[in-house]
Amino acid sequence: MRRGLACILLGASLLGGCSEKSSCRNAAAPHLDEFDELRHRALNLLEFRADVERRRLLVRALEGDEESLPPNLKPVFERMRQERVTLTAKEVAEGEASFWRMLELMFSENENILQGEIVFIERDESTTVFRYPPKREVPAGRRWHGLRQHRTFCAIADCLVDAGTEPCVLVQLRPRDYSGSAGLTVGFKRNP
Repeated sequence: MRRGLACILLGASLLGGCSEKSSCRNAAAPHLDEFDELRHRALNLLEFRADVERRRLLVRALEGDEESLPPNLKPVFERMRQERVTLTAKEVAEGEASFWRMLELMFSENENILQGEIVFIERDESTTVFRYPPKREVPAGRRWHGLRQHRTFCAIADCLVDAGTEPCVLVQLRPRDYSGSAGLTVGFKRNP
C-alpha cells in the first residue's frame, strides 16, 4: 500500500517537473529570435560603454592624471598629445547619457518586454548591472530550465510592473566566469 502510494507520488512529481519544463520552454519559444537580437544589441552597447570609459580615462590623463592610464591607452594618449586632440569631460558625460538612452530604447521599443538586465563582469571581477526599468530587479529564486542555445535558460515568473505584477517568462544568457564576460536576462510577457 505504502509502496504504491510512494510510486504514485514519485510519478506525479516527475510529471509535474516535466510539464513545468515544457511549459517554460513553450512560453520562451516565441521570444528566442527577439532575445538573440537583444543579445547582439547588448554586446554593441557594452562596446559603446567601454569606449566611453576609455574616453573618461583619457580625459583624466589630459587633466594631469597620467598614472591612472592603463598601458594599452598610453600610445593613444601620446598620439592625442602629438596631434593636439581635445577631449572634454562634457563629451564623456554626453557619451554616458547616450549609453543610458540607448539601453532604455533597446528594451522599451518592444512592447512584449517587461524588464531587462545586462550583467557585465569587470576587470577586477566585480559585476556591474544595467537594468530596465532602472530600479527593478529581475525576479530571483526561480527554477531555471536549459534551452538548446549555449548558456541560455528560461524560467516562469511574475515580473514587476507599474500596476503590480504580470506573468512573464524570463530568458537568460548567463555570463562566463571571467572578466569581460556579459549576461543578459529579459522578462517577456507570457502569451495567454
